[in-house]
Amino acid sequence: MSSSCKDMDRLIQLYVDREIGEEEHQRLKEHVQGCHSCRRNLQEMITLVQSLEEIRNHREKPSPTVTAFNHAIKWTAVYTAIAFLVAFVPGMMQHRNAQMNEMAGAPTLPSTNGPQQLMVLATQAEQVHIPESDYIRVIRPRKVSEGSRMDTALIYPSAMPLFKQGKPDWLKRVRRCVFVQVPDYETLQMILKSSGLSLDRKVNPSNFPVSLILTTGKKPTLKLFSFPRNEKKISHWFEEIAATPAAP
Repeated sequence: MSSSCKDMDRLIQLYVDREIGEEEHQRLKEHVQGCHSCRRNLQEMITLVQSLEEIRNHREKPSPTVTAFNHAIKWTAVYTAIAFLVAFVPGMMQHRNAQMNEMAGAPTLPSTNGPQQLMVLATQAEQVHIPESDYIRVIRPRKVSEGSRMDTALIYPSAMPLFKQGKPDWLKRVRRCVFVQVPDYETLQMILKSSGLSLDRKVNPSNFPVSLILTTGKKPTLKLFSFPRNEKKISHWFEEIAATPAAP
């Protein structure tokens, strides 16, 4: 009897947590060879875990010995993930490499003990999932107060037309601005014009929607990153971004 996709969700989680047993590993291998949906879920989870590891490691400056040790661990995990995809998911490596390159551009930040307040700009018509939590404030685009200072603001697709009018005044008071699922090239150009920055690589039409993180300060940066697709992964991503302050 074949394994159900519902059970595969559990095995995928065990795999990315590095707690999967040999028998369960074999079941996962056999299942993802023939199930496109579970292959995609596995790929997304590997990307998400690597992205969160990068967030935790950013700006840490350990001794050279510790740095080398951490570097070895990191690449062991990456090679393990890639080996899994090569062995179990033939034909996916070109797509996987594109995602790895995109993820490599995501900004990474040090973790802290407690969640910080996150400001989410979105209208009532927003379709992308917004988690409900005490540390998340959903604000209508035109109701951002003049004196608002936020560590992190997330701009959802329904709020992006605001940038047609130019750079909002409040943007300079936000250390980190996340543009979630920019829908098309025209909207991307509005954001680039407002920020005064440019991307380090070209975005193809087939890549949309894309997500960006703008960090302000003395050396502003604008980076592409991979935003999760399903609600559970989005909630997990919010928890991680709330636990990592923006670079000063």
